[in-house]
Amino acid sequence: MAGTITASGSGSGIDIELLVEKLTAVEREPIENRLNLREVQIQADVSAFGTLKGAITDLKASLSGLSSIPNFSVRSATSSNEDIFTVSASSDAVPGSTTIEVEQLATAQKLVSNDFALPNSAVGQGDLTITVGSNAFNLSIDSNNNTLTGIRDAINDATTNTGVTASILTVDDANSPGNTVSKIVLSSDSTGVDNALTVSVANDADGNDTDGIGLSQLVYVSGVTQNLTELSNAQDAIIEVDGFDVSSSTNTFTGVIPGVTINAVSADLGNTYDMNIALDKSAVKTKVTDLVAALNAYKTTYDFLTEVDLESKESGLLTGDATARTINNQVTRLVSATVSSGTGNYSSLATIGITLSQDGEYELDEDMLDTALNSDFDAVSELIAGDSGIASQLDDKLESFLQSGGIISSINDTLESQLTDISEQRTALDLRIESVEERLRKQFTAMDIIVAQFNSTGDFLTQQLESIQPKKD
Repeated sequence: MAGTITASGSGSGIDIELLVEKLTAVEREPIENRLNLREVQIQADVSAFGTLKGAITDLKASLSGLSSIPNFSVRSATSSNEDIFTVSASSDAVPGSTTIEVEQLATAQKLVSNDFALPNSAVGQGDLTITVGSNAFNLSIDSNNNTLTGIRDAINDATTNTGVTASILTVDDANSPGNTVSKIVLSSDSTGVDNALTVSVANDADGNDTDGIGLSQLVYVSGVTQNLTELSNAQDAIIEVDGFDVSSSTNTFTGVIPGVTINAVSADLGNTYDMNIALDKSAVKTKVTDLVAALNAYKTTYDFLTEVDLESKESGLLTGDATARTINNQVTRLVSATVSSGTGNYSSLATIGITLSQDGEYELDEDMLDTALNSDFDAVSELIAGDSGIASQLDDKLESFLQSGGIISSINDTLESQLTDISEQRTALDLRIESVEERLRKQFTAMDIIVAQFNSTGDFLTQQLESIQPKKD
């Protein structure tokens, strides 16, 4: 008899591989189509909620200057001569006018030594103590660092330095034209009388700590021993506010008038200039206008995601979605809410001119807003930016939507979980199809072998029958 048949389809003449491929494709197709369709739907939801999250994030960002009274209730502060002084004001500042005279600016003390031939000229050895105001630090000056350069570096590198900078000047020698001399300069890092410098020496190598020889050349005790020359004195800034003197160790004055910061720029003794603090209604109006624009930008995105076009029978990706509808309902409710802390006639956005038009857009009646700002500026500020104001409440609500564990985060987690489940179903489908394919191949191969055997037997019998038939003459 014929031998074992091994080539797939060689016995039956059927293309078994093609047959197995077609049958497994029929098995896979409906399940794979269902998974593909579901994956497309979920990816669309992911994209849609990503777009909605972006709109909410943008709306929240627009509230940054509206969700607190200090940020919202802007004051304009002006100086009649900014070459003399500048001014800024917080929301605590009371509107009004004040006269300012800058009598003197704050300066930092600067001391310079006598002449030395070179930057590496030796000064002397001993213990050097430098005091800035009431804070002192000590340096040991020996043969390793007793030059101008060495002392400069020792001062600047000291970890205990309390606020002084040393430098070296190399300048023309006034007594010897064509030659130069070097000097060490000590500068207080801070302005004001309280940051004046004192330099003292102990254990001077020459045995005298104040004689101006050796290390004592650097001694400076105001009014006592001044072996250094004062290039600029330690001086407080002084301004006159409505006729009253005020001093400061710096050129910045705070606390003179609550909520107002005055910066002295240059002294102009004997001349006064005006400082004006006013409610900055223009800045507030711009912020309210920006809020309306941000609300409309959010609403445009939401409407696009949830709209239904009856003519084309098309709908947005989130049409009918309960989560999107919940978010929008809460936003709309807050925007149209009445604020209990609102005073006078201004307890809702509608009372200051912000309403929802018939075409679904927020509109601002600028005349109503102007009237409200002129009538009761503080009430408008409280309505929008107070602790329980519209912007504050809306900011908190949007944050709850966006934060980890919030409604958007939860829906994204659910969608991601569904995508993971689809991926796992695909893996399971691949394994199942592999099993089906293997089973079909075995079945058809077995069939093919049987058919081949039948064919072989038939051929054998045919040959035998032909061999026993009588031959014709």
